[in-house]
Amino acid sequence: MKAIKYLFIGVGGILLLVLIVIAAFLVSFDANEYKQDLAQLVKQQTGRELSFQGDISLTLYPSLGMKLGAMTFANAPGFGTQPMLSVQHASVSVDLLSLLSLQPEIAQLVLDGLSVDLRTNRDGVSNWQDLVAAEEPTSTPARGTEPSAAEDGQPLTLAGAFGGLNITNASLNWVDDSAEASYQIRDLSLQSGRIATGQPFPLALTMNLSSPQQLAVDVSLTTEVLLQPHKLMLTSLQLQTSAQGAMIPVDDLQLSLGGDAEYLLNRAELAVKGFNTELQTRGGAVESAQVSLAGEIGFDVNQSRLNIAVLDLMARLQGDSIPNRSLNAGLSSARVQADLNQRTLSLEDMTLALNQDRFNGFLKVLDYAQPALQFELSAKLLDVDKLLGTPAAEPAGPAPVSETAAAEDIEIALPLELLRELQIDGQVQVNRLQVQGLSLNNVLLKLDAQQGVIDLKPLQMELYGGRFKGAVQVDARGEQPRYQVSKQLSTFQVGSFLEDFTGDDPISGEVNLELDARTGGNWLSELKANLNGDLAVEIKDGALTGFNLRHEVEKAKARFKGKTLPPQENLVTDFSAMSLSGRVVNGVFTSDDLKLQAPLLRVGGKGSVNLVEETVDYLVNSKVVGTSKGQQGAEVDELSGLLIPVAIKGPWLGPDIDVQLDEMMKARLDQEKARLREQLEQEKAEIARELEAQKAKLKANREKELAAKKAQLEAQRKLKQAEEKARLEAKIKKEKERAKEKLEEKLKKLF
Repeated sequence: MKAIKYLFIGVGGILLLVLIVIAAFLVSFDANEYKQDLAQLVKQQTGRELSFQGDISLTLYPSLGMKLGAMTFANAPGFGTQPMLSVQHASVSVDLLSLLSLQPEIAQLVLDGLSVDLRTNRDGVSNWQDLVAAEEPTSTPARGTEPSAAEDGQPLTLAGAFGGLNITNASLNWVDDSAEASYQIRDLSLQSGRIATGQPFPLALTMNLSSPQQLAVDVSLTTEVLLQPHKLMLTSLQLQTSAQGAMIPVDDLQLSLGGDAEYLLNRAELAVKGFNTELQTRGGAVESAQVSLAGEIGFDVNQSRLNIAVLDLMARLQGDSIPNRSLNAGLSSARVQADLNQRTLSLEDMTLALNQDRFNGFLKVLDYAQPALQFELSAKLLDVDKLLGTPAAEPAGPAPVSETAAAEDIEIALPLELLRELQIDGQVQVNRLQVQGLSLNNVLLKLDAQQGVIDLKPLQMELYGGRFKGAVQVDARGEQPRYQVSKQLSTFQVGSFLEDFTGDDPISGEVNLELDARTGGNWLSELKANLNGDLAVEIKDGALTGFNLRHEVEKAKARFKGKTLPPQENLVTDFSAMSLSGRVVNGVFTSDDLKLQAPLLRVGGKGSVNLVEETVDYLVNSKVVGTSKGQQGAEVDELSGLLIPVAIKGPWLGPDIDVQLDEMMKARLDQEKARLREQLEQEKAEIARELEAQKAKLKANREKELAAKKAQLEAQRKLKQAEEKARLEAKIKKEKERAKEKLEEKLKKLF
């Protein structure tokens, strides 16, 4: 008990001695006596004046410290009389109990009315340059320099604790005359709790940043900070910002950010959990915008790698500059990875939303400096008309023909340098696409870009009962871009397509088309002039609206005969088949095999279409066939077989259609000559046949007469011969009888 008693007496004596020493110090010490020494020391080290406008006082309990009155630090020569630094009130102290426990702890540092003035003149000289000119550069450590705790992974610790910060009514003025810029920070306030390792403390910051007639920003930050040997944590982080001014592209901006951040010092890794931010704007390019971003963020500082899990980005835009005045866009990804060293970025299991339309797929940026990327996107439905607010097509009247239309030109300026650097391997697939009133199905587009050659191959879709398959190539390797286009279209219902696209169907039928074309240039006129290729088109069971070929023939017939022109009829030319093929050489399409088969009409033609001058020069030859009534009921006997030339010439938007009467009259005369020639030939043939018949008849009669005469002569000869024979026989008989008589007489004489 005596030992304890003596211990308490000893400790009490020491405390009493300390109190006596402190009291004697407070009574005898006058800090104001050292102001002049301190000002002289600052003058020697910086060449600047340090001025004190108030007394310095000491405090004893609960902290041993010093309170300073107003003081200023002079500006550099040539920068005016405004102080570079000034403060209205400052105080710093040491907690008395921590001092008695031989573990001194600095109490709260208080600064009120701090003002800092930083300036750069027109020559680029700053008012702090003389203060740092003698200092060695610290951005690059010298060889052999020890790395910091954060660099070598050593734990970050505080020797003791710090009572915190309490900075109020602070301001900063930054003026750069060389750039004609100035910025001010006003009403800066920074407060913190007791700062110690392993113990969380609150931190709050508010300030106003402005630039005259350029920018005004209010910032508010609150969080709870935890310092650990290998970790820095910010929990319940909340940042609120509002901004206005000409430097931002909107009238008003509101930004809020929240989350919990954790930085591992030994591994240089940052993790943000529950990250969320919201941005709201008003005015500018859009009337209003609301953007939100959320996700789980991880960043490896050493490897410069960023990982975001469950990224969710949403944006709602409204205004006259937005299609349909409203757009809801969203981007989500199960995982986002970025490597800043390798310049790569990947979004896996990605969903891109545009109002009600959704794209699913992935995106990989292999090098965003080139750029080089891979992507694959697919959507069940993409309604571009609804997305852009495109009105439905309305029937349009005849397009006005401008005499100067062919002279107008359009520059097609492609970013050739960018195209040469592209490395893209991508694919877009849409099950149903609605655009410009057109309905397209199973759209597939594959994009490949390598070394300045961009290929869209294949480009295929199903549309209006048909199938389209094509390929487009852009070659950006030369001074001017080169283009190649190939298309195949089969069983395409062109009438339904034109009805949806333009509100009119000047031609209808089932189309089969093949196109292979090449061109190049930077202007539309160059593309037309350099166009070369082949075209073949066939249309079955179709009709031409706005032109009745039969009626034009009837009008020509009436003019030919000097009769009244027939009344206007339905402007439709039906046909069962039409085909056309030709070549394009330097912007001029030439064809000589136009064929059209219509009821009682057969049409052929040849001519050219000049794409550069936008003119057509075509001669259509029509022939009426058959002897029944024509397409609109007119008798066609007189015109049957007649070749009727129709010249189509002039601007292709409004050409002159002329049934050439002179040519038709010539054809009519040629036809009449041919008919007369044929009739004459027929008559000559008939006469020849009659002559041959007469010759045959005369020959037959002559032969008959000859035969009869011959028979008569033969009969006469036979009669004469018979008479001669009978005479001979009679003579012989008479001679025999005479001889017999002579013999009898001799016998008689004998006997």
